[in-house]
Amino acid sequence: MDAVTTSRSSASDGCYDQTANRLRYIKHLRTSRPHSPRTEADAEHVKAKTEMLQLKLAEKRRDLVRQSDVDALIDEIVGVMLTAMSSMPARCAPRGDLATRRCIASRFRNENRDCHIAQRKAAEAGEPPLDV
Repeated sequence: MDAVTTSRSSASDGCYDQTANRLRYIKHLRTSRPHSPRTEADAEHVKAKTEMLQLKLAEKRRDLVRQSDVDALIDEIVGVMLTAMSSMPARCAPRGDLATRRCIASRFRNENRDCHIAQRKAAEAGEPPLDV
């Protein structure tokens, strides 16, 4: 015969094993026909839709968050901290103690300088600039 081979069962009745031959024939049909471009495109489309749904579900479960949301939260937290730190010299120094106030303000300026250095290092490393 051609590509589909048949086998006799070991039974004494001499009949063909129909189940085994049927399975071999189905396997032959599946392997002999190449998939059409449309079938492959449909499979890719289904795969993409499945991945998109998984991402949406992960986002709803809060397993994933948008980077822009995280950046906005960090900017808000840093803004609160900078506002609090800018009034720190006036709050920490005793009334009339200008030397202590200037020392604290100098420390705040150093922190600001360190922030600018960190931003420059990030730019050198290829990080995108922050939208402030």
